[in-house]
Amino acid sequence: MIEQEKIQQAITKLKASIIKADNFFDEYAISRDEWVNPSWLIERCFLQLLTIVESLGLSKLHEMVLSEYMKAKETKGGFLTANSTPEGEPFSASVSTLRRFLSTIEQFYPTDEPTKITKDLLQIIRDIHYTITDKALFDDVPQNEKDVHIRIEGILKCVFPDLKHKPTLTKPIKNFEPDTGIPSIETLIEYKFLSRAEDVGTIADEILADTRGYTSKDWKYFVYVIYETSRLRREKEWNELLRQSGVSVNTTVVVLSG
Repeated sequence: MIEQEKIQQAITKLKASIIKADNFFDEYAISRDEWVNPSWLIERCFLQLLTIVESLGLSKLHEMVLSEYMKAKETKGGFLTANSTPEGEPFSASVSTLRRFLSTIEQFYPTDEPTKITKDLLQIIRDIHYTITDKALFDDVPQNEKDVHIRIEGILKCVFPDLKHKPTLTKPIKNFEPDTGIPSIETLIEYKFLSRAEDVGTIADEILADTRGYTSKDWKYFVYVIYETSRLRREKEWNELLRQSGVSVNTTVVVLSG
């Protein structure tokens, strides 16, 4: 039996690998760019998990993980096999399986890192949706872009203490001022409020214009949060627009529906 500290370190590394594989899967589902093909990452996650389980002497669990690994490897879609959410968004079947096994192990070997972020930023923002629209906390759902900005930023500040409100990007001729900056993860966030179908084109133009200005050696990742009062455009469509417009995969749109 290996030391508990080493088990915790291995679990932490596996968790990070799963998040990376999931992010690559999302990008690949949109772009089909082989550079972000997640197959090798997902397979590595399975091998990491098998190593951990074997080291713990959990023979039955090892058999279950091995069975899922072989099934994923031998199916027609391989590690790229996808399922869909009720909204029609694809997600990795293998990543879901990995997370299920990981959560089981974590019940007995918690990583005990109170300051470590256990979810990636995109998932945190998606989960925030339920809070910013909760009428038990606010008088009403967000009514404008400022409401979305202030509510989301207030929650993110609890998770990322270094968060900056409207950081300035100094450039020749013109300065740019994104809504939120998080230096610790080198990420800028911009918020958009969409209530009418006829405004979709305008917001698309704004986002594409911003991607030209929001470039800096201090910031590597860019997130656009679109809060729509009713279902107008799917998240997948926005991200396809970015890729088709030549915008790098380090820029992502997250859609929150009111």
